[in-house]
Amino acid sequence: MAKITKIFLSRVKKEKRIEIEEGRLIEDFGLEGDSYSESGSNRQLTLFFDKCFEEIFSEPVQGLCFSRFKETIRITGLNPEVLQTGTKIQIENALLSVSSPRKKCYPECLIIKDGRKCSLSRNVRFCRILQTGTIRKGSIVKIIDRD
Repeated sequence: MAKITKIFLSRVKKEKRIEIEEGRLIEDFGLEGDSYSESGSNRQLTLFFDKCFEEIFSEPVQGLCFSRFKETIRITGLNPEVLQTGTKIQIENALLSVSSPRKKCYPECLIIKDGRKCSLSRNVRFCRILQTGTIRKGSIVKIIDRD
């Protein structure tokens, strides 16, 4: 069973994200109070996965984005590969849609220069918020539809 293990927000961009116990996802905006949320954006929320977090920081070379990456929700018990563009996800009464199944890589990154695949890039999912709702640490994450 997939569930939320962590929820993060940044009140001010480029400042350290803080972990919160619960938050409100707002339709066509993102996480309430998060400076990275934006109306009309295809990246209103960033999903990341427990098993991928461990994989990323075991990389022999840290990628350009590793220290700059800002996750909103961390999930356990779900393979990110099943979350492709258009997949709808329900968390409590909030509804999300995967808008981008991968993070962009930069040619100046050492991982890309070495010709390797970046674990951060392939394990991030960006979402749009389709329905407002409150989420909590421990909330069950359900895949409800795939376009």
